[in-house]
Amino acid sequence: MNRKLTVVLRVLWNGGVARMAVEEARRLGKLLVLRESFHNYDLKDVDVEIVRRGHGKLTPLFWAITSIYAKGWGKEATVDLDLLLTKWRKIEAPALYHDQFAGIMGYLNKVFRGQDYALYIHETNLRVKGVKFFLPRTLDKEVISKAKVVFTNSKYNQQVLKEHGFSSVVVYPGCYPKERLSNERKPIVLAVSMWDKGRLPCWYGEVAKRLRKGKLIMAGSWAVKEEMERFQREYPEVEVTGRLTEEELNELYSQASIILRFGFNELGPGMGVIEGICNGLIPVVNDGIGSKELITNDVNGYVVKDFEEAAEKINYLLENQERLNKMRGELISLSKELSWDNHAKKVREELERVGML
Repeated sequence: MNRKLTVVLRVLWNGGVARMAVEEARRLGKLLVLRESFHNYDLKDVDVEIVRRGHGKLTPLFWAITSIYAKGWGKEATVDLDLLLTKWRKIEAPALYHDQFAGIMGYLNKVFRGQDYALYIHETNLRVKGVKFFLPRTLDKEVISKAKVVFTNSKYNQQVLKEHGFSSVVVYPGCYPKERLSNERKPIVLAVSMWDKGRLPCWYGEVAKRLRKGKLIMAGSWAVKEEMERFQREYPEVEVTGRLTEEELNELYSQASIILRFGFNELGPGMGVIEGICNGLIPVVNDGIGSKELITNDVNGYVVKDFEEAAEKINYLLENQERLNKMRGELISLSKELSWDNHAKKVREELERVGML
C-alpha cells in the first residue's frame, strides 16, 4: 500500500505539537487543522485543509471548561468541542491524531465507522490524581485504548503509558540538523517555548541573575500577554522576544551557545531542546522534562536539579570555551538521528507494520 496519511491537528499555532504535525504532513500526506491561530509556518509545500480560522461563537463556553484544567495556557489553548464532535466525519483514513483531544475524532470514527486510527500522545493525564481529573483520565484511557498504534515523544512518557497498561512507540520530535556545527558563538543562553505560568518563567529569571557572562534570551510566544509583561518587569535581566518568525528564531539558534529548558512533570522533550541540539547548542535541562534521556551528563549536556545548579553549569561552560566546543562535537551524531526525515520514516514504518499504510 502507498496511501496518504491524514495528520489531524487541533490548533495550528507556534508550538511543538503543531510543528511536528506540519513536518509529518510535509512528508507523509495531508494536514487537517481544526482551528488556525497565530503561527509563522511556511505551508506552501504542505497539503493543508483548515476547518476554521480563529475562534467560534461557543469559544467562551469551551474556554471556561478548558480553563478548569489549564487556565495558565490562555484562550488559544481552548479545546474546541464543537469541532471535535461535529467534524470527525471529514477525516479520511488512514489518520494520525495529535493528542488525546484530537483523538476523540479518531475514537468516534472507530466506533461508528470502523476506521483504525493512530494516536500521538504528547502529555497524558493518566497519573494525575484527584476527583477533578476524573474526566480527563477517563478520556485518555478510552481514546488510547481504541487506537491501532500509539506514538509518544519520550521513554519517560512511554513508561507512564506502560504503567497504565498501554504499549507505545517512541518517535522523538525532529529537526533540521546542520551540516556543520560552528564553534563561532556568542555567550547566549537561549530558552525556547510557548510560555505560560506552568513553565515557571521565574526559574529562567533566577538563572539570568546568576550569570557571570553573557545573557539569557527567552524566545517564543506567551499564552497570556499580561504574564509576559509582568515577567519583564520582575526580571529585566532577561531578554524576552515574544513571537518570532522562523528566520528570527533560526538566527538565534545560530548565535547561542546553550539551550536551557526546565520542565515540571513534563513528559515530552520540548521542541526547543531538540532544535537547539540540532543547531549545536549544549542542552541544560532539569530532571522534570523528557529530554533528560537524550543527555549524558558532562558529555553532551547537563541534567540539573534546580535553577541554581543550572546557573553553575552554564557559568562553567561559558567560561571554558574548549569544554563547550568539545561537548558540541558530541551532539553531531545525535542531531542527525533526530532529523525530521528520520522521524517521518519511523512513523511510516510503524504504520506499515500495523497495516495502516
